[in-house]
Amino acid sequence: MRLDGRRALPAACTRCPPSRTGDASYKCHDCLNAGLSCKACFLEMHVYLPFHRCKVWNGSHFEPVSPKLLKRQIPVGHDDGSSCPMGVVHPNFNVLDRTGIYQVDILFCKCERSAPHRTQLLRAELFPSTARRPRTAATLRLLEAHDHMSSHGKISAYEHYTALEQMTDGWGIEIPKPKYKPFLRIIRKHGYILMMKRGGRGCKENGVETTLGGQLAIPCPACPREGVNIPLDWQTLGPDERRRYMLILMMDANFRLCNIRRSSTLDPGLGTGLAYLVADKPYHDHYSKYKVQTDISTCSGFKTLEMAEKKDATGLRSTGLGMVACARHEIIRPEGVGDLQKGERYCNMDYVAMSAAKGVNLDRFYSYDVSCQWCIHLMDRIKDLPPHLQPPPGVKLSYGVPKCHAKGHILVCQCCFSMGLQLGVGNTDGEGIERVWAGINHSAASTKESLPGHRHDTLDRRMATHNWEKVIRLGKHLHGSLNKAIDRYTQQLADHEDFTRQIPAQHTHLIQKWKDLAEDWEHGRSGDRKDTTPYWRERSYVREKDLILQLNEEDRRAARQAIHEVNVVSFLVLGLKIEQNQRTILLLLTSEDKEAAHVVDDVQSKRLTMKRMLQEFRSVQQIYMPFIPSFLAARAGERDGDIETEQLYLPSALPVPLRARCLDDAPAVEERMRETQCFSALEDIRGTQRAVHTVRSFKKANVRGTKRSGRSFDLIKRLSLKAKTGAQKYEASHRALKNLRGSGDWELILRELKPDDIRGLSSEVFTTDMAIDYDEEHLTAGEKRKRNGTGRGMKPAEVLVGSSSFMMSWIWTIDGALDSASDDEMNGLIRVEYLKSRARVERAREEMLMLRDERERTLVSLEYDAKAWEQQAGGWPGMTVELAEGVAAYCAKQAGGRRKLADHFRLMWMKEAPVQKIRVQDRIEVQQDDGSDSEREDDVSPANELRGPLAGLREVLTSHDEL
Repeated sequence: MRLDGRRALPAACTRCPPSRTGDASYKCHDCLNAGLSCKACFLEMHVYLPFHRCKVWNGSHFEPVSPKLLKRQIPVGHDDGSSCPMGVVHPNFNVLDRTGIYQVDILFCKCERSAPHRTQLLRAELFPSTARRPRTAATLRLLEAHDHMSSHGKISAYEHYTALEQMTDGWGIEIPKPKYKPFLRIIRKHGYILMMKRGGRGCKENGVETTLGGQLAIPCPACPREGVNIPLDWQTLGPDERRRYMLILMMDANFRLCNIRRSSTLDPGLGTGLAYLVADKPYHDHYSKYKVQTDISTCSGFKTLEMAEKKDATGLRSTGLGMVACARHEIIRPEGVGDLQKGERYCNMDYVAMSAAKGVNLDRFYSYDVSCQWCIHLMDRIKDLPPHLQPPPGVKLSYGVPKCHAKGHILVCQCCFSMGLQLGVGNTDGEGIERVWAGINHSAASTKESLPGHRHDTLDRRMATHNWEKVIRLGKHLHGSLNKAIDRYTQQLADHEDFTRQIPAQHTHLIQKWKDLAEDWEHGRSGDRKDTTPYWRERSYVREKDLILQLNEEDRRAARQAIHEVNVVSFLVLGLKIEQNQRTILLLLTSEDKEAAHVVDDVQSKRLTMKRMLQEFRSVQQIYMPFIPSFLAARAGERDGDIETEQLYLPSALPVPLRARCLDDAPAVEERMRETQCFSALEDIRGTQRAVHTVRSFKKANVRGTKRSGRSFDLIKRLSLKAKTGAQKYEASHRALKNLRGSGDWELILRELKPDDIRGLSSEVFTTDMAIDYDEEHLTAGEKRKRNGTGRGMKPAEVLVGSSSFMMSWIWTIDGALDSASDDEMNGLIRVEYLKSRARVERAREEMLMLRDERERTLVSLEYDAKAWEQQAGGWPGMTVELAEGVAAYCAKQAGGRRKLADHFRLMWMKEAPVQKIRVQDRIEVQQDDGSDSEREDDVSPANELRGPLAGLREVLTSHDEL
């Protein structure tokens, strides 16, 4: 409140010279603690600050004074800021600044060598809205602020302009004429010129006209670039070593960034095709050939492409965007973005995928959520692309499905296209494209109704900002990722070695066979990848997921009139999911660490989630069980308030008369689901028992010491909890199935599960101490003390195992779990788990080595770019002295900034992890050749040691010096 008054400052101006005395009634809203002054002193103080907001004391309060009332003139045309004696005043010139919108008098220079008005304004850091007879301009500091706020604050041009109006007059009375459209033009032209400048085109004569496609895009400094940051002789390397220089890309479509139909002839893009968006004409010529694309097959577990021709495009010029970005660092590729006209069609995605890597001779890996389908016939479709987009001969293309999307595919696709099984990709998850979309989607609303050219220019600017942020944060990203990768590799390697030692001696000969299978499959020597994948094993029962798909398909074929938008299958699936969550919460509440903070938080979170699920379940339950409201009301007093003990009253929990009143055959559907749940739970229990047995056997034979014993104990504890979860699931499903079916012959197969049934196999398959494992698990503390102290009690394992008194649990004989199974068949699960463990080690090792390569490439790329800027500092012949100095200064700033960024990265890596420090000059040494094209796993250095220098990097650096 005190700041709204005069704060007891002197009434006379303290800045006036002795010859002048004025009333101190003017204050500046933008100067820091400037006090009060008279009008003359205020104008003298703000000769070079014309857009500071002025306020005058009117006797009761301060009121704003416009620059027009101050009779201030802003001279332009003279670089020293002086007024031209021959100048001409243009009154009521509109200027948009960070502090508001003003009408001022501009004094244009009319000297003999005066420049055009637009040039005079630009030299005064005012950007005109038009090239001819400008009447509106924006300050460069406003445009810089808008660039940052729109990119980071998700503020549209309209919102920013509205804020400027409010800052001009918060009462909304003295608002100047609308200048929103000129503001849009200024933003667009300024962004285009700024991209040209940052792309180095201002350092070239006719730089705008000679700009090539994608040249304005910011490249990824850590990705391999021919002639920049990889050896010159990389093409002569062996396959494994060449894989180090593979370009790893990710692609996806986004339907939020759509655009309504407008004519592009009214608004062509200023720079479309020069940065991230592909050029319009060749792209249009290509997709116009595919009015309907019929050769789209679909993965039954993931149906994105099935909707490609069904996407509603009414009234839309573009239904979205297709994009390709660097999968390792999430940097958008040059000319790697294109509009989609009707869904996610192959013709669009093929063009964008190949355009993003055009002219690149490196091998390529594409991460795409429908790679399993996209790669089919891709090579045939590539032949229809323009020649300059087709991969050069010898370039190898490989594919994978992002990790979070993989579960949406059928199992055979997961076994072939999982990112964890692909050579040379490390721990790349392929999901970075979703993070890229998240940063750009805030432009969806502002670009939806834009003209196509304006939309392209806006998106190019947003993507440039995104890429630059990724570049300047690359040092921190690579440092943190490498530290995690080293820890992950160390842990995975130790776990894999433990796993290998746990395999029984008579089966160790299978290990090499498994490795050979995996290597043949990885290198494409085994034929069709889907038919020969070693990560696939047949299941002997219908999975829950498959049953749900089958039931939904049956419901669709029945063509019955739906009684609710949620069909009976989805209703029962939701109920079973709630039931499983209830069991999970109850297990957490009875665990030893139930008082731990993380367990309490987990329980609370699950309860909130389940509350929403239960509300949805009850609303649908009333449709399929019309009697349920009265049924629940009659039992309201039986509830204890805890959601984990809430009775759901699925058909199996109802009396027979009420069960018969359920609609849409709900009891029969639940019966099939419960049967499948029983088999699924038994499979989980069997797999867990195999793992528990193996860990315990290895622990007894090999583990010594508190640390390693603790690790084994924690693992056994987790596995035991998983087995308990499976047992509870089986018991609940078996009980429900019995209520639905009653007693019968089915109980000879799906028996009642007792605690004694949950045990491992006999020595017929695993010749280890099985019985004693099981017996010790079920002995009481007193029995264990008695046995250990007196030697009486249970018989030794070597006597019990294989004797006639030993009975194998029925869970191992059900559904062919052991009948007529050979060793290879019985070890199918072990083979898959072993190869998955091996793949995890390989990917962790690749990740660690790839990150070290990326560090080196980042430093080399920044140095290369710095020297490239220095090379342009000379400009071109015929430049004025002022322009030549400006070009040289800008090039020096860009080169110096890149070297500072490289030094910043280097110091970051050296300071926080001195054993991992990287210096470019260390990499100039000649790499010693051991005669091998690849590194063997046995030759891998310890995780905290540096990798050797890049082969051929001396030549790369030498070529940089010659720029």
